[in-house]
Amino acid sequence: MTDTDIIPARISKTHPYLATIVMDPARWYDFERTFEDRPEVKILKLDHRTADAWTVYAACASETVRDLLEANW
Repeated sequence: MTDTDIIPARISKTHPYLATIVMDPARWYDFERTFEDRPEVKILKLDHRTADAWTVYAACASETVRDLLEANW
């Protein structure tokens, strides 16, 4: 199974929207701290194979939440 197989399988009925965010690794801890206890966002996976740009996959409860995450992070 690849990442592209695993991520959609972890999307739930309550969080049907997938946000894909590419960020500077220095911002990861702020992101994690901001969203780890927020019910509208579930962090699914952190891909840190690239040293200067990490990719975060997060399931979102609404399209609006997804759009805000992708636009602001």
